[in-house]
Amino acid sequence: MIRIAIDGPGGAGKSSLAKAVAKRLGIIYVDTGALYRTIGVYMLGKGINPSDEEKVSANLPDLKLELKFIDGNQVILLNGKAVGDEIRTPEASMAASAVSALGSVREFLLMTQRNIAENNSVIMDGRDIGTVILPYAEVKIFLTASPEARAKRRFAELTAKGIETTYEKVYTEMVERDKNDSTRALAPCVPADDAVLLDNSELTAEGTTDAVLKIVNKEIKQRKKKFNPFYRVCRILITVFMRLTMIIKVTGKENIPAEGGVVLCSNHIGIRDVFLIGITYPRQLFFLSKKEWFKIPVMSSVMRAWGAIPLDRGGKDVGALKNAVVVAKKGKTLALFPQGTRKPGINPKDTQVKSGAGMIAYHSHADMLPVCIKTDGVKYRFMRKIEVIYGKPIKYSELGFERGSVGEFKDATSKVFDEICELGGYSSLPSDEGEQS
Repeated sequence: MIRIAIDGPGGAGKSSLAKAVAKRLGIIYVDTGALYRTIGVYMLGKGINPSDEEKVSANLPDLKLELKFIDGNQVILLNGKAVGDEIRTPEASMAASAVSALGSVREFLLMTQRNIAENNSVIMDGRDIGTVILPYAEVKIFLTASPEARAKRRFAELTAKGIETTYEKVYTEMVERDKNDSTRALAPCVPADDAVLLDNSELTAEGTTDAVLKIVNKEIKQRKKKFNPFYRVCRILITVFMRLTMIIKVTGKENIPAEGGVVLCSNHIGIRDVFLIGITYPRQLFFLSKKEWFKIPVMSSVMRAWGAIPLDRGGKDVGALKNAVVVAKKGKTLALFPQGTRKPGINPKDTQVKSGAGMIAYHSHADMLPVCIKTDGVKYRFMRKIEVIYGKPIKYSELGFERGSVGEFKDATSKVFDEICELGGYSSLPSDEGEQS
């Protein structure tokens, strides 16, 4: 799957662009702006000021929105009736800008939009798709153009629909809306940190579409590369060595997701665990490793090329955790050991886990994959028997996240570690009352 987020100010051509790209790629187009426009028009129809959060919130329970796709086209049903061009007027645009600044409205629509993207390849356009709605999107584009260019386009669009207005009025409303959208406290219209900026002031509609497809195809091409060259060479050498010195059995490889961000969690027996997973997992791994390894010049280069992210285990290393979240957000696999450190000779059910894995899954919207490493219990024996068992991934929607609290992070991590224990034939995990990281 691929998720594409297109953000930008009104009149930049986001909707027509997203439709064109969706058609070229054969994926679903979700017009998020139409959802806000529909709510705005509904409130205007009831004589409610779209900026009055108290009254708008009070009326949301009476509003039933359904999003359907018929022949690839999005159809919005408002209380069972399909909406039409009434949501495309200048008044609807201003009402949409007003209601979209209300937290209750954004919360009302948030899960509707995310649920569609969780199970489909989609392209969404709006004001905060890449920053709030789909922060884990593989491709993020911030589309913009000069106010003059955007006003001309919007004026031509409205005139073609028979809506009477003037260029001056459209321009004034657009500048006002730009100010409201970019300065509001809740989900402002600003580029995501990892978004590609695209100014289409001088581009035609077709030229803009081609530019976006070029960006998307570059991402798709990068994702097809399973390993970087150094990782591939190291993987071959390590595979040969480990296969000559151990008897390695792998089960459950059919459970491994072919694409998308993954937080892989395993029990931790020995330092070889990351290599065992690395040679049996069909995609490149990234993992957190204690920063002491990176103080050795040659070792530092090797570790980074192997996918290691330095971690200060003496405290809460916010920078390392942010880098880990970015890895999973980018559709890659982050391998973690929830036990925090090696527990050789100890039944995993008798250990406690830290909540970092759940925290990273929450912020990256990645699924969690349980992996159990089992040995024959004989230390230092040549051709020791080791089994690597891959369980079924736990979908993000099944992890129970609502507010993103520490308690939810603990529960999610415990859930995946319970699965690890089950894979190895162990009992459930005890509760953790200790400090988490």
